[in-house]
Amino acid sequence: MEWPSRKHTDLSSTHLVFFLSRAVPLSQWNKMGILEREIALYRSLSPYLGSVSLVTCGGAKELAFQDGLGDIRILYNRWRLSPNVYSVLVPFLHWRAMRSGTVYQTNQLDGAWTAIIAGQIHSKPVVVRAGYLWAEFFEAEEGGSLKATVMHRLQAFSFKNAHRVVLTTEAMKQQVSAAYHLPYEKISVTPNYVDTERFRPMPEVESIGGRLCYIGRLHPRKNLRALIEAVARMPGASLVLIGEGEQRQELEDLALQSRAPVQFAGVLRHDQIPTEINRSEIFVLPSLFEGHPKALIEAMACGVAVVGADVEGIRDVIRHEETGLLCPPTVEGIAFALQRLLANAGLRKRLGGAARAFVEQEYSLGRVLELELAVLQQVQHDRPDR
Repeated sequence: MEWPSRKHTDLSSTHLVFFLSRAVPLSQWNKMGILEREIALYRSLSPYLGSVSLVTCGGAKELAFQDGLGDIRILYNRWRLSPNVYSVLVPFLHWRAMRSGTVYQTNQLDGAWTAIIAGQIHSKPVVVRAGYLWAEFFEAEEGGSLKATVMHRLQAFSFKNAHRVVLTTEAMKQQVSAAYHLPYEKISVTPNYVDTERFRPMPEVESIGGRLCYIGRLHPRKNLRALIEAVARMPGASLVLIGEGEQRQELEDLALQSRAPVQFAGVLRHDQIPTEINRSEIFVLPSLFEGHPKALIEAMACGVAVVGADVEGIRDVIRHEETGLLCPPTVEGIAFALQRLLANAGLRKRLGGAARAFVEQEYSLGRVLELELAVLQQVQHDRPDR
């Protein structure tokens, strides 16, 4: 992996305060099997900065993860407050750490207001990072409601008051700039990253003929009913679903009724995922919409052929017929794309190789680290107290 040079010396006195999402502590990331993936960037940033602090809504048990975080300091919820109350009081509860911070940065939009309020109280610049649009996702899943309205207002408040907004795709940048009337120059694009040394082709791992792989939540938005129904129509194909979610029992019942060969693997450790991907001939993401799907990028980094629904978020990652196949998010569309790939080993190899090269160029941890450092440099240069 190619890392940025040490030319970023002007960041050596920077204290970055990183805010986790409102109600998602480190322990939740660990339970979901994504702690290693999510924290890798901040561990990589740490040597270029003076110090890094991480604000979490979790209690003292969060300190169990300290060894894995290296020099990153955990600011935890020792008062055992509810996530909502804690999110408002953080600027006061961690007063000394907030005062010593140089730049504040959020993990997602849910809870970004904590960093904004802290920034206003302590006169610090705030970088609001969003891998997906929190309010829009909620409204698409749950429909319009008072809660959705509140979320939109909190999101607008965070965007308006951020010193800089960092989004994962150019499409999101255009959408946010138009919807929230943000100057284009206020928004940076930094994609999600993948550890291309961990997620790589593994010739030593034997793939299983006809095996399909999905990784993510078991949720209606992921369109897994259509995927299972497609697999039921495909003799010789099998599917492994890695992840958990509220739809598991419903999907298990559907697989049983349709006689689709589906394995429900549950949550796996992050270091197990590359092997599971390499055991599969195809990775498939049939979602109805996405932000910037990390599991898809990781599968592409493994050199496995990918199929994705031709919808927002996925079409920003897959180049149809070049790095994977896009298909309609229907049973027929998914089945056709999967059958086409299963029947053509040469096509799978070509698409998988191109996908690996694309990820190495666009989404490697080293490249994203360079972009993150550039944002911090710009914020330091423009910070309000100068």
